[in-house]
Amino acid sequence: MYIVAIDPDTCDGNAACVEGCPVTILSTEEAGGHKKCVVSGATADCIGCMVCVEVCLTGAIKVTEF
Repeated sequence: MYIVAIDPDTCDGNAACVEGCPVTILSTEEAGGHKKCVVSGATADCIGCMVCVEVCLTGAIKVTEF
């Protein structure tokens, strides 16, 4: 099982992670006039492929196995 965490202070909202996630657990939200990527699906669905980490240019995403 994996836990996906996105740092909202580091995320630039470009959504490459959303587009790359094969299990579609990521999405974008707008808050305070800024678009941010968030985990919107069941984290239990994460397969640990690390695509989101690889495509995030700001390093805002961490995937931890437990």
